[in-house]
Amino acid sequence: MKTSLFATVLLTLAVSGVTVFGQSAWLPAQHQFKATPGFSFSTFDEFWMGSSKVDNPPNGKSMDQYTGYLSLDYGILEQLAADVTVGYTATDSDAFGGDASDDGLMDTSVGLRLRLLDEFASDSPYVPTLAIRIGGIIAGTYDPNKPFSAGDGADGFESSLLLGKTIRDTGFGFYGDIGYRVRENPVPDEVFGTAGIFQQIGVINLAFGYRHIQSLSGLDIGGSGFNPALGDSHGFPALEEINQIIEGAVSLSDNGGRNYQLSVGTNVDGRNTGDKVLVGVNVTLPFGGP
Repeated sequence: MKTSLFATVLLTLAVSGVTVFGQSAWLPAQHQFKATPGFSFSTFDEFWMGSSKVDNPPNGKSMDQYTGYLSLDYGILEQLAADVTVGYTATDSDAFGGDASDDGLMDTSVGLRLRLLDEFASDSPYVPTLAIRIGGIIAGTYDPNKPFSAGDGADGFESSLLLGKTIRDTGFGFYGDIGYRVRENPVPDEVFGTAGIFQQIGVINLAFGYRHIQSLSGLDIGGSGFNPALGDSHGFPALEEINQIIEGAVSLSDNGGRNYQLSVGTNVDGRNTGDKVLVGVNVTLPFGGP
């Protein structure tokens, strides 16, 4: 039950973190299947133009993004799990001097996780849970060259190292990951990572963390070479984008093993991205397993 709750909370945080999806080091049990339908909303009325924050034009109008998604998680073997996340997204705004509205399938994420260390199977109280994930990204059907679209519209590949640790029977612990993402040109390569803590209190779980996503190259909005009218290589997919986000979640489980989550997040800094507020809700439904 503990590992199920922890993994669910971390999935909530990942899904509500812009368009980046991730998984936790804690795997579902062998032959256990988890379905997590959810909805996330983000909004901003200011953005970073390069490293300088400015109001959305005209007069600070908001840009809103709505995403409905389904995440599936399956324990293939005791140490191996598969995941996939699909969804539909819509962006709506009168900002940026015209109709920036857009909708379509969001980027699909697929992956395999291999557990290297299992804290619950170890005799040592110092051993964490450690896993690696290899994943693919399938570009969605939205328009990536509209202002702050749902994603960069490019297929890609990512790998990450996932860590988690509970502190004995206190219900307290920490989690984190670090990874590298490569996508088709002109989208720059990215590094990403999270770090956070959680506390389980009965059937309630609380989590708080920090998420960092950083392009390793690219253009600045309004800078040299930036002209979306010339295509993706001069537009929003080619930006050097940085997101620094703090996020928190609360989840509640019932007697049937279902878990209900609410998550919130906000940018604390950024580059070529909106100063967002993010809210997400979802429910995890387990099937099979022990």
